[in-house]
Amino acid sequence: MSRFWYPVGKFITNLFRRPLAAASTLLSLSLLLLLFDLVWVSALTGHAWQRHLISDVEMEIFLSDSLSDSSVTIIRNAVVNFDGVRGIDFISKETARMKLLDLMGADLLEGFDDNPLPRSVIITFWDNYLSSKRLQEFADQIARLKGVTDVYYPRKWLEDIEATQLLVTRVVIFLGIVIFIAVTLNIIHAIRLSVRVRESEIKQLRLLGAGRIFLCAPYVFEGIFYTLISSAIGWVTLYYSSGRVSFKHFDLILPVWTDMVYFCLITAIIGLVAGYIGARRSL
Repeated sequence: MSRFWYPVGKFITNLFRRPLAAASTLLSLSLLLLLFDLVWVSALTGHAWQRHLISDVEMEIFLSDSLSDSSVTIIRNAVVNFDGVRGIDFISKETARMKLLDLMGADLLEGFDDNPLPRSVIITFWDNYLSSKRLQEFADQIARLKGVTDVYYPRKWLEDIEATQLLVTRVVIFLGIVIFIAVTLNIIHAIRLSVRVRESEIKQLRLLGAGRIFLCAPYVFEGIFYTLISSAIGWVTLYYSSGRVSFKHFDLILPVWTDMVYFCLITAIIGLVAGYIGARRSL
């Protein structure tokens, strides 16, 4: 039992023996992990905003004037059974003319003997189907239907949105790696300083036969303590701040509590490893 409580007691002693150093380490780690939290929330918010932007994407199928009404019905029934289709809306020639009138504010077709506007079908999709790759595959299938003259959807705009999201994801991953490397180095440096304070005591314990793992244990606990407390400070600060700010066009998206628990566990593992490395390198 004493082999467990001795490292715990030494870990607590180390914190109170160097309160300013411990507070400095906690502050720097809290700022680093808060920065990671902000990057994470920004990525989640940006992804939600991107999904909101593309949720209104529609595809319009233009039909040949030579198609009979029965053939149009067949095409509509075929389209509605395709995977990913949420709904369809048939636009007749007269409806297309009224839409043009509402858009332009004047009847541009006045004086024409026949309405030259084509009939079309507007298709909406489920959210999980709204990607440039899947919509292009869908458009290729639709274009093969007899009587379809053209298929339109904002392909270039959608590809640009996805490219931006991919870039943001890569930046978030890069920043996350950099921040966690900084956290690890910060803990290693703090632990090495803590070991130097007890250098003479550690030499005596080694002469008495204490093993490296036993001697490293207090500093492993110290590393875990630093990361867990810093993670908690970061999330409390973020949640407190998010409840007092608001944006007009979007809402902040925060991670669910299970993700935060996993995040704290990951930081604890980093603290464990960094604490062991820092202590072992100094022993």
